[in-house]
Amino acid sequence: MPEAAARVPLITIGGFLGAGKTTLVNQILGQAGGQRIVVFVNDFGAINIDYDLVQTRDADRISLKNGCVCCSLNDDFVESVVGFVKQTESPDAIVVEASGIADPRALDSSLAMLETAGMVRSDAKLYVLDAANFQDLEFDDAETIIDHAAVNDIVLMNKSDLVQPEARRKINDLLAEAAPYSQVVETVNCDIAIDMVFGAAPVSSKITKSSGNELQTPQHAKTYQSWSCEFDGLLDREKFEVFAMSLPGKCLRAKGILRFSDAPEEPQLFNLVGYRATVEPKPRTEASALIRFVVIGLAETFDAATLEASFAQVVSEKRNGASD
Repeated sequence: MPEAAARVPLITIGGFLGAGKTTLVNQILGQAGGQRIVVFVNDFGAINIDYDLVQTRDADRISLKNGCVCCSLNDDFVESVVGFVKQTESPDAIVVEASGIADPRALDSSLAMLETAGMVRSDAKLYVLDAANFQDLEFDDAETIIDHAAVNDIVLMNKSDLVQPEARRKINDLLAEAAPYSQVVETVNCDIAIDMVFGAAPVSSKITKSSGNELQTPQHAKTYQSWSCEFDGLLDREKFEVFAMSLPGKCLRAKGILRFSDAPEEPQLFNLVGYRATVEPKPRTEASALIRFVVIGLAETFDAATLEASFAQVVSEKRNGASD
């Protein structure tokens, strides 16, 4: 298996027509902090309107039109991704905006092939649900949307400001039953922190933390909180596995560089999105041997003190460092 950190992180964005997928792409690009993000924009029609709305340079904006990236344009997509990754200066991340009719599952085989070949690392699958129009959809369309949402890591219940509380509750209840392993985030204009989107190789350099651990950007300061730590030491592998299993439901995102006492010279990358977690080897590309770990969640339910206490039980050896 190729080394994880050498692979380019890739996220997919799905959602029904008009849900706000391109808005989400631009939200991500607006928080990129100077990092290079290549965007694939797919439109089923012959004219790709969304392509012109993506706010990035032309060289990093690829139009896949007059077909669907999950079927007829699949080969073009794979070939283009390989071309970008093999560039002398490969992108920091890749974002794929699928067409409004695409089934998110149809890309799985291509992504798995690209991952196995060491080209990309699938960081997160996002789905944008149009809360304002969901209740007016025909039954078949609504059922399809829920079916598609259920296979994604994060579901953005977008345009939530246009929906009455009772209607939002019904959508949340429906998603909780149909998509129990997806994290649901209510958004306005797909406003979501980029650190929730990208995992072991975050591209955000704009987000800083106050003493209260709130993510300090104008959009997210009151919505998300984080807890993080950095220290020189080792973790107990079995205790960490138990700790990691307790995270889904308590947070939206967790990631880190870890070292375990049974293999101290083999740093590991940990990445949790929703209910999907991975641990894989990290190449020794930097001098730092510190353990670094961050957890991000919704402010209204986030309990940093409990997380810190639980993580402390995982540490088998600690020489120095601090938590935020």
